[in-house]
Amino acid sequence: MPARCPPQPLAGRSADFVRQFTAKQKRIAKQPKALTADQREALLKQLEVTQFLQPDYADGTKINIAGVLRKWKRYCAFINKGHWQDVIKDADRARAMVFLDYICETYRIKSWGTSWQYFRLYKQLYASVTGRIHGHERQQRSQKANAPCKWHDAILVPKYNIQPPCSHGKDVANADTLLVLLTFNIRYDTGIFPWEGHRVQLPGCYLGLAFTGARPAEFVDREKRGDDDECLKEIFSQNAIRSIPDDENRAPDEHSRLLEDMISQEYEGRGRPKALCYEDILLMVVRHPETGKDILAMSIRLAHHKGMDNNPKPTIFFFTPTRRLIFCFISVIVSLAVYDRAFAVSKFTSVREVFQARNRGPVKCTPLRWKEEWLKRPVFRQYIESIAEEESDERKYQPLPYRRLHYDMERQSLDAGEENKIEPKAWRRGAANAADGNASDAVRDQMMRHDPKWATFNSAYINEKVGFHLQNAFLEEPTEDGLLAMLSHIGLMRDPRASKDMVPDEVWELMPPDPQIEALKAERARLRGGRYRIKGSEHEGKIRELTKLIATKEQQRKTAIRRDYRKHYFHNRPTWDMEADGQEEEEYVEPTIDLQIPERAQLAEILCNQPDNLSSAELLELRIRATELMVILCGKRETLRPDRIRRRVQVQADVAVKEESPELDPFPLLMDMTQCPCCIGDQTLSQKERTFKYCRPAVMYDHFDRKHARQLDSVKQMSCNHLKCKEEALEFKHLNHFKNHVESVHGVKLRA
Repeated sequence: MPARCPPQPLAGRSADFVRQFTAKQKRIAKQPKALTADQREALLKQLEVTQFLQPDYADGTKINIAGVLRKWKRYCAFINKGHWQDVIKDADRARAMVFLDYICETYRIKSWGTSWQYFRLYKQLYASVTGRIHGHERQQRSQKANAPCKWHDAILVPKYNIQPPCSHGKDVANADTLLVLLTFNIRYDTGIFPWEGHRVQLPGCYLGLAFTGARPAEFVDREKRGDDDECLKEIFSQNAIRSIPDDENRAPDEHSRLLEDMISQEYEGRGRPKALCYEDILLMVVRHPETGKDILAMSIRLAHHKGMDNNPKPTIFFFTPTRRLIFCFISVIVSLAVYDRAFAVSKFTSVREVFQARNRGPVKCTPLRWKEEWLKRPVFRQYIESIAEEESDERKYQPLPYRRLHYDMERQSLDAGEENKIEPKAWRRGAANAADGNASDAVRDQMMRHDPKWATFNSAYINEKVGFHLQNAFLEEPTEDGLLAMLSHIGLMRDPRASKDMVPDEVWELMPPDPQIEALKAERARLRGGRYRIKGSEHEGKIRELTKLIATKEQQRKTAIRRDYRKHYFHNRPTWDMEADGQEEEEYVEPTIDLQIPERAQLAEILCNQPDNLSSAELLELRIRATELMVILCGKRETLRPDRIRRRVQVQADVAVKEESPELDPFPLLMDMTQCPCCIGDQTLSQKERTFKYCRPAVMYDHFDRKHARQLDSVKQMSCNHLKCKEEALEFKHLNHFKNHVESVHGVKLRA
């Protein structure tokens, strides 16, 4: 056998290796120095007298403990027993039981798991403050040890009507539900997405959650922030050790604080958020073992799951191109990567170059690497309006927060006609039930990151609706598997006529006023009358508090009316339809599709009306075209509801004296007084949003001050983004300088 020739280095690539190797050696040199023999003996003496070491709680646990501390402080102020530290040091099991009752009553706890979780956090707070385990846990076999548990289950649960887990049912999503949400997002949704690329990122999150069964925190950011939490600093900023007090009053030597320095040393962060980043994604060109063609494949490594600090279970999922383009997760990731210019290959600036990449030489798999600066940046990000030049990349590339994903998923599912809102847990249950039976139990538990010995799937994730046709199996008749699959998943009661806000005007007219709100308004009117209107009086603060409270109460009342009317509609609509039998049926008219962004309209046409009989070459061309439209859509923002833009444009067209010629410049230098001077030059907006005219100048002033003034004031080099001013490259020293330019050149006067 001839000797194998080693691969020759590519020209100009050796210097990169030398630079990377040198940087690695510098990092190794920064490791802490080894302890000497005297230091180890001093460490031994300190550990011998140490009674308690602070547990290494996760960041989220510390913030939760700080939250319980705030409740404990309110409780101590309520009972008036002195300082909260003195009270908790003398607390016993009776005090813990009374505090648990106080929490359930004051904070209106409705869930069984929530109430007991508060008690567990209280025990952690007790251990963190006192340095010892709570007294009732010392004797696990005694009758008193189970007293708090019996108190919770037998007394508090029926007293406050605390619901057990999964009392409202377990929603399980399937492919039909996913198709409904994806179609509604791209075709019918009129919601506002103010961040660049969020219209494409949202279906990417839907697909990732449905195809992996992951928790949302593995794709988006769900970390709690406790930077400004005083309770958090009060507990965990102290030394994390409790030692026996030393009677000898001796001066500290060089080894006396060795243990404190080791425990309180600064933790070096991981340098990335706990969300899906580019380094977790491996996009590769693989040679199909059956057809021999090179296709794109992708793997995602999910490591930031629940409990990863104590029991890491990283899991890798593989994805291949789907026949149905609306379900293609690879196309979404490629579009985001092309828009971000994240590929290390310099020519991968277009979608076509990525999809037409091929293997070279004898290899059958070629990974597509990312740029070094993009490895630790999140894939799903939120749009940051104003970023100062000196701020770091970590501030610029913030991951998509979980609350935004939860809100958008809830709003879109209700507007799509679902009876109940769809939460991320429904996708996780759907993925687990899809894998059950098709894969072994070991693979199913691996995918869900479950410990097999706890049987988590059978206790919490299995579909409560039995998907087996036991009746026909018992009767030895053919089973209706398709019908059972439809009946056992969420979306069965979907009504396309319903939406999130569907209260008719008649209900608002007949709704009586709220007595509590009317009483608050009367009190505010009393304080506003007579001499109390003098500015600076003590009643000015009360009036502001009452105004804020009234606005909060009114918003809560409107939300409750919308929610209850929706329940009323879904409960009674079937009865109304049956009673109307024999009458002329009301014809359902699908909502008109009038999208303001042309690229979104073209993408909706491709994804929702995809032909079935496409060849491989035709499907590839259609996939490339759809992904190219996603890239363009990533650079667009939506600031106004399309229906509002449509109404305003129609009104302006009706009152116009002369019909404008299509040859006129849509972005003239001399603007209308009600047009925003910043939005007209923002190319991430649609043309109708850029040329939108507000009802009066005051509304435009509010929009400018709220959306653009702070952003312009934070940058060093201020410029006008109007198309005709960009050519001249005008720069302004401050915000008033910019306002003078807008008034003198564009004819729009802004507030001073």
